[in-house]
Amino acid sequence: MCPAILPPMERSSGLWIASTPHRAWGIRRRPIVSRRSDVNLQLDGNVYQLWEGFGGGVSEMGWEALTSLRGSERVRALLALFNHEDGLGLHYGLLPVGASNTALDVYTHDDGPSDLRMKKFDAARDGTRLIPFIRTPLDRIRYFKTVACPWSPPEWMKEPARGGGTQLIWDPAILQAYAVYLSKFVEEYRREGIVINHLLVQNEPGSADRVPGCRWTGARLRDFIRDYLGPRFVQRRLTTKLWLGAIESESYEDPALTVLSDRLAMNFVAGVACRRRGRGTLARIRRAFPEVPLMLADINEGDGGNTWGQAHQTFGAMVRAIADGISVCLYDNMVFPVAGRDLEGRGRNSMVLVDPASQAFTLTPDYHAFRHFSCLTDRHSVRLGLVGEWADRAAVFFNESDESRVLVVQNPELEQRRVVLADRDRLLAMDLQPQSFNTLVL
Repeated sequence: MCPAILPPMERSSGLWIASTPHRAWGIRRRPIVSRRSDVNLQLDGNVYQLWEGFGGGVSEMGWEALTSLRGSERVRALLALFNHEDGLGLHYGLLPVGASNTALDVYTHDDGPSDLRMKKFDAARDGTRLIPFIRTPLDRIRYFKTVACPWSPPEWMKEPARGGGTQLIWDPAILQAYAVYLSKFVEEYRREGIVINHLLVQNEPGSADRVPGCRWTGARLRDFIRDYLGPRFVQRRLTTKLWLGAIESESYEDPALTVLSDRLAMNFVAGVACRRRGRGTLARIRRAFPEVPLMLADINEGDGGNTWGQAHQTFGAMVRAIADGISVCLYDNMVFPVAGRDLEGRGRNSMVLVDPASQAFTLTPDYHAFRHFSCLTDRHSVRLGLVGEWADRAAVFFNESDESRVLVVQNPELEQRRVVLADRDRLLAMDLQPQSFNTLVL
């Protein structure tokens, strides 16, 4: 593991930061300006999407782990995530509507039964863990935004589905009640002073075996958004933007195309969110619907190993999703306890790993992979295009505030590799250390 203290970094031309399995966040010499080198990376002169920011997920298990730390250590862990000087500088927080699989147990905000008018709706439980967690960045960071996502409606709204899993009872009274349920969640958080900026309508709608979970077809998502949820949010004058997703399937036709091709449903849909396993859908959406905003809602697929190799997979997935056109990238599990297991019995990677027994925390390899993107990239920067054999391992952002350009590039190989970047009228030769993450200010 890497140390829990990182130095602040000032964005200046020629700055080169490298992280390896043996040393995180080391300063390297400036790249060599070369006249005779074989170019394998080049800016293509194109400008692509406006970048909205990076973020991470809060959870009950994460907050419980944080509260096992002494007060000063807990503050340090939170600053490592949210501080813009020497932390990740996140701009988005992802929280569940009811239980996710990193809750302490399965629950919803109205366990009924048959409470169609939502008279028993109660989000008080969130006040003990999720709300304190999400308040930390909201109290510190201007323009910090929240993204909410339900994993399941209340159980009394669901029924067994053929082939396994459960789905929403397809009855107008139930559909209307669920729309009220989701709107009440947004309104209850607003009473706590927390604005829910974005709502992802269903986590992994194609998965039948998630705990908790609910299965949706594209047609049902389309009809629910178009006929119930969208009109309910308009009626209640809620400014929360509705997003299709978070999609975990590589199938483009269902649900993405089914919803995106319906003009009435799209009156209420602000964008599409995918999980890492559904990332292949992003490129097809970008080609067919170039005006639709895209989000990667979960870049974490680890099993609790928190290895440097897994961090390179995270880094590579981020590069490819950014090239596919996402504007927001979220890491869904910011904090987790050592040897912890989620409700499905699985270990989970995280950015901050807490050992409750020793009351200490470490910053994981995934943390450093993420920080190499977020630390020097402004919200509302723009992505610049790259071509060449190393383009699928790199990304470049342009920061309008100081006209700086930030290159992030990985070398996942076991030997040193030279990358030669053609930058305007010069060639920059960079010898990337084995298994390294690199951030350079051009």
